[in-house]
Amino acid sequence: QALFGARDSRSISDLDLASAAKMGSSSSSAANPAFKPTARRLSLAKSVAAMDMVRWNQQYDLAHMSKMLDAACQATTVEAAVEEVTSLMALGHNIWAYAYLRALCEKDVHLYYGMLLAEPAKLLPVAYTPTVGEACQKFGLMPYYSRGCYISLPDKGNIKAVLAEYAQAHLEKDAGGKYKCQCIVFSDGGRILGLGDLGAWGMGIPMGKLDLYTVCGGFDPTQTIPVIIDVGCSDESGNTAKLTIQDHPLYHGLKQDRAKHTSAAGTQVNTCYYGPDSFVGEFMGAARELFGSGCLLQFEDFNTNDAMPLLAEYRDKFLTYNDDIQGTAAVAVAGVLGAVKIMHPSERDLVAVLRKMRVLFHGAGSANLGGASLILSEAGIPKEQVFVTN
Repeated sequence: QALFGARDSRSISDLDLASAAKMGSSSSSAANPAFKPTARRLSLAKSVAAMDMVRWNQQYDLAHMSKMLDAACQATTVEAAVEEVTSLMALGHNIWAYAYLRALCEKDVHLYYGMLLAEPAKLLPVAYTPTVGEACQKFGLMPYYSRGCYISLPDKGNIKAVLAEYAQAHLEKDAGGKYKCQCIVFSDGGRILGLGDLGAWGMGIPMGKLDLYTVCGGFDPTQTIPVIIDVGCSDESGNTAKLTIQDHPLYHGLKQDRAKHTSAAGTQVNTCYYGPDSFVGEFMGAARELFGSGCLLQFEDFNTNDAMPLLAEYRDKFLTYNDDIQGTAAVAVAGVLGAVKIMHPSERDLVAVLRKMRVLFHGAGSANLGGASLILSEAGIPKEQVFVTN
C-alpha cells in the first residue's frame, strides 16, 4: 500500500477477471501477449504459475501498462518498428524503449529480430547493456510475458519435465523428434552486472545475451532458451541500490533467502549447487538429455563465489562456458596485447613482452579473476607479477 499509494491494492482473489475479458475485446488488445493464456505451469516463475499469467498481469499498474505498450507496438514492418522505438528513445531514457522491445518480441519475434538486425548500433544498447541493468532492477514492474524458462528449487528432481514443457511451447523438433536448441543462457541472478543479487528479475540478462547471439552470432532465436535458476534472493543488503526485491509484491521468483554455506575456500556459496545431487548438475544433465550434447550451456552472472567452482566442475563434462570468466576475460586480455603492440610496434611475440610486465586488475569480479587466470595459465606470467584489488 505504501509503495502503490492509493492505487488498487486488492489481492488476486479479489480481482475481477471480467475486466480481463473486456481488455481483450478490442482488436488491438486481442493480440496483446500479456493477456494471452498459456497452458504452461512448470516453467513459469512460481508466483506467476500460482495465479496464471493473465491474472498476474492484472495486478496493480501492469494491466494499464500492458495496454499502453500494446497500443505503442502496432508496427507490421521493420521500418515502422524502428520508427516506433525511435520515438520512445527520443525521451532520452531508454527504459520505455526496452519495455517496447519486450512487447514487440512477444507479438512478432521475426519482426523483432528484423528490427534489431536493421539497426544494431542503435538498438542493442537498449536490448542489452547499458539499459538492461535498470531493466532488471525494474523487471517485475513490467508485464510478464511468455519468453523465458524459470527452473525453481521446488523443481528439484523434475527439472527435465520443466525444460520439456518450455520446449514443447517454444521450440520445434527435428526429423528425429528431438527438440532443436542451439543454446541456453542461464543465470541465477546472483550478481547481475555490478548491481548485486536481483534474483528472478535477472531474466533480462539471459534474454539480452541471446539477442546478441542472434544479431551478432547468427543463432536461430527460435532455437534458444533464456533460463533463470531460481533458488531464492537476498534482501535489500544484497544489491547495490538497496532495492526491495524479494519482498516486492511484484517479485515473481521464490520469496525466500538463498541457503548458503561456507566453502572449503572460505567463501559463501549456494548450498544446493554442490554435492552429488547438485541442482545445477541436474539442470545441465537434463538439458543435454533433451537437446543433445551440441547445445551450448552458458553460465551468466552468477556470483563469483559460485561462478568459479561451477565452471571448474562442469567445463570438461558439458559444452559449456562462463561468459564473465572466459568471454570478457578473453576480450580484456586481447586489449592488453593490443596495447603491448602499440608500445612495441615491431614486436612479434607480444606474450613474451607481457611476461616481463606487472599486471594490475582493478576489482575482484568474475571478469578480472578470469583475466588473471587466463594470463597466468596460458600466457605463463609469473604469479608474483599479477595483482588484483579487492
